[in-house]
Amino acid sequence: MKNQDDPIALGSFVDTEGGILGNMVLLALENEGYEIDDKVQFGTPDVHRNALLQGELDMGIDYTGNGQFYSEGIEEDTWRDKDAGYEAIKTFDEENNQLIWMKPADANNTEALAVKRDFAEANNLSTMEDLAAYINDGGEVKLITSQLFAEKEAGLLGMEKAYGFKLEPDQMIQLPHGNTAETLKALANGTDGVNVALAYATDGSLVDLDLVILEDSMSIPPVYEPSAIVRKEVLDKYPEIQEIVEKVFGLLNKENLQQMNKEVIVDGLSPRDVAETFLKDNGILE
Repeated sequence: MKNQDDPIALGSFVDTEGGILGNMVLLALENEGYEIDDKVQFGTPDVHRNALLQGELDMGIDYTGNGQFYSEGIEEDTWRDKDAGYEAIKTFDEENNQLIWMKPADANNTEALAVKRDFAEANNLSTMEDLAAYINDGGEVKLITSQLFAEKEAGLLGMEKAYGFKLEPDQMIQLPHGNTAETLKALANGTDGVNVALAYATDGSLVDLDLVILEDSMSIPPVYEPSAIVRKEVLDKYPEIQEIVEKVFGLLNKENLQQMNKEVIVDGLSPRDVAETFLKDNGILE
């Protein structure tokens, strides 16, 4: 072992994607001879963040857009630009918390609006501009969303202003939570006339339910790209881990993350098995 009796405590978010990404990092580092203390799917974003700050975790996985909640004094627009957002949280956390954000994956797991593929094709919808035109022409819409997204400037309110449309209260079902498994199921089933739903861009259910994301050319919700984070003290001791992890994250994109999320959520595979297959297919593991 390269770190005999000094295991690296690795955590990730408790959700499906956290399980997949965490296991990828774990397997890639173990393969290179590192001893890992497996805390994958450690907890909610808040719990995970606090454990990194307190040194309970040596490494974790987070999303660049969450930097807006961790930092102070950074312009809100920064988080809509993938490079600016990454640089902002990278600089902030290194200076204030001795945490290093590695290069993120090119897979923006942002909030978005989704529709059924047949509905999109019937009404020529592929972008938010198309949806705005459809609504303004009197097209029928029933959106299912979280209350928070409906009320956020970096959510539906911002989209309405940017694209020039307005939804009335009776055109929406607002849930107290942001569980997209529920919003996408309602969309797929057309529950209560729902034909538009809040989604996350790498949701595994999108593939299975044949749903499409409407492209948000103005990036109203922030960019959320996954990035591995490591305590500076640990990286100084084992600098090679950055190259190992960034090589893995360099293989990821929105499509393959969607597919892997589907394999766990829909097909019932374990996050570890899905991660292992992906790493083998891409030559990281033999």
